[in-house]
Parts: sequence; structure tokens; C-alpha cells
Amino acid sequence: MAYKSLITCFLLVFVVFSGCQSARAKLTIQSQTAVKIELSGFNILDENALFKGDLAAGSNYEIDPPYRGLALLVFGGGQSYPVIIGAESFTLKITGPHVLPSFVGSGENDFFYKLLAGGDPAPEPYDFAFLMLQAKELLESSHSIKTVKELAAKKKEFYGFVGKHYQSLKHSDMIRRLIGQYFMMHEYIDYHVAGTPAAAIQLKYQQEVVSGVGSWLEILRPYLSEQEILNYCVSLYYKRSMVTLAALIVENFKDIAYCPGEAMDAFRFSGDIHLAEVDGYQELKLADFKGDKLIAFVSDDCPVSMVATVSKARNLAREKEALPVIVAPLQKLSDKHLAMRSMISSRNMFFIDDEKWRHDNLVNKIKLPLVIRAGNEFAKKPGGN
Repeated sequence: MAYKSLITCFLLVFVVFSGCQSARAKLTIQSQTAVKIELSGFNILDENALFKGDLAAGSNYEIDPPYRGLALLVFGGGQSYPVIIGAESFTLKITGPHVLPSFVGSGENDFFYKLLAGGDPAPEPYDFAFLMLQAKELLESSHSIKTVKELAAKKKEFYGFVGKHYQSLKHSDMIRRLIGQYFMMHEYIDYHVAGTPAAAIQLKYQQEVVSGVGSWLEILRPYLSEQEILNYCVSLYYKRSMVTLAALIVENFKDIAYCPGEAMDAFRFSGDIHLAEVDGYQELKLADFKGDKLIAFVSDDCPVSMVATVSKARNLAREKEALPVIVAPLQKLSDKHLAMRSMISSRNMFFIDDEKWRHDNLVNKIKLPLVIRAGNEFAKKPGGN
């Protein structure tokens, strides 16, 4: 198999963050050419940048990462290469974005790349490299399933693999990748049964997905908050604009479908707050929206808040209620926020693009999702949720 295909299939990142009891090793990045790179790490369902920036030709950069495991070297052009960070210090040598990295002082990485290339290296005591290859093969084995029976069997394999190897997998992105592929498998299956209405078949598919969310909650609950697990499952569908299914998951687990924070009941909004230009609307301010309106607070790291906002806007359109939806992002307005507008059929969604509202209101983290109904005074009224 070509190196490009191998690396693309194997976007694994293994990292132990602060609190790790293992020995630390220094990693020296040495670049022969000027490059823009990011060294990414994952902790269960989270991604973190261990290093991000530009390296000059002939430069060295030393990292003292608080982990052992695997990191992902990502170039500005998108090329990606896995790098094992073991117990000993070593040098990662970069030639360029299209050339495999090489290593000085890391037999583990040399061994790992031989495995990825399909070679048959001499036996070495690198259990982690073998485990990552085993995980990769499990993911690939799920691509060919077609029947409900095969799906059930493969689900058990995924559950068993995560349960058995959690202590190693928890410091890689393999848990998140396995969860993602677990739900993708449902789309490989033909649920059709002769004489069964299409609506019933669709319901069966949805029930399987919801049931799967419950299963992962049971498996991961001892290690992660339920909110974090649920938000990740919801994100898998929201990112693909499958808002209806994401909303169904939220509805079935509404007690834990939130992102922790302070439950706010009062806000200050100035009428001169600027809104982003969208579809030709220019120079808009909040005061331009007379009468009642909905203000939806969202965060790009809280998928359930995005789902709640899009669902509310869709419901308004179905009910032919012409209330504008004003989106108040907790971060700087980005394409992630603006993408919500492409998920609704109406043009009645607008975005606050003004630092003032955050300065006036965001003293503490807000519990999300939160949608409020406001009038001309821009104060909270009941009935927004």
C-alpha cells in the first residue's frame, strides 16, 4: 500500500497530558526546509496542539511534552504523519511536507513505519505500535459489513476492544475514531424488510443510532462526563449537517444534553451591537430588529448548542413564525458559526459580530444550550426555550 494511503488511514494521535506518571522524553524537531507545522495530540475525545508555528530552514525546536504515546505531525498543506513519543529522547527530522519524516534515536518509530509499510520487521518489544496497527485493522474490517447481523457482531468487537485496551487507547485518538466509525457502520446496512413501510425502516435506523449512544455512555461513563460523551456523539452528525438525527439524540438524552456553566437569567444587549453581513444585509445593528426576537447563545465547542439553535430556527419556519434568530457566539464569530445558516431554509438567522456583547455579559461561562426571547429592550423573557 502506498505511504500516502497508509498515513491517511492512520491518523492516530496518542498523548498523555498533565498528571502522567510515566517518564518524560524530550523531542527535538529538526527541519531542513522552512515549513509551517502543527504537532497535535489527543486525550480521549479532545485534541490539543503541542506545537504550532513556522520553522526556519536548518532550525531546531525542542519540546518537553508531558506524555508518552503518539503525536500527529501536520504540515500547512495538510500532509500528516504519525510520530511515536516514547520513553527516550529523540530527534524528528523533517525534509519537507511530501517526504516521510526520519528519526534519530528512536528505534520505535523506525519499527512503527516498517509496520505501516507492510513489512515484516524482526520482533521488537513495541507493544504500543502493534496495538495501533491492530486498531487500524479493526477500523478497516468494518468497511465491508452489509447486514444487521454483521453490524451486531462488529459492534461487540468495538466494545470489547475498547474495554480491553482502554488504558492504552485513552491516550490516543483511537476511541474517538472507533466511536465515529461505529456510527458510520449503521449507514452501510440495508434495514429493508419485505413489506415494511419506509418510515418504519427509517425508525429502525434511528433507534439503532440512539441505542448506540446509550451503549457508549455506559462504556465511557466511568472515565468521562456524560455531557462530553454525548456532545461528541452529537457532533458526528451535526458536522455532516444531519441535524434531524443530532436533534433526536439530544431529545432522547435531554437530561445530559448540555455544556456545563452558569445558568444565566439576565443579559445586557446594547442596540448598537453590530451584526455580521450575511446575504447582502449590511450595516445591521441589533436595534434594527423591532419587536420580539430570539437570541441563541452558541459555542463552537458545544455541539448541542448549535443543534438547539438550528432546530429552533427550523421549527419557527415550519410554524410560519417570522421571529428572527440572532446568534450570539461565545467565541469570535467564525465559519463554524456561520455554517448554521446553511442548515435552515429561511433567511431569518443573523449573527452578532461585536466584542461588546461578550465584554458586557461573559464574566462566567454560560450553561448551554440557551435560547431566549427578547423584545425591544433586549431583556430576557420566558418562552425562548
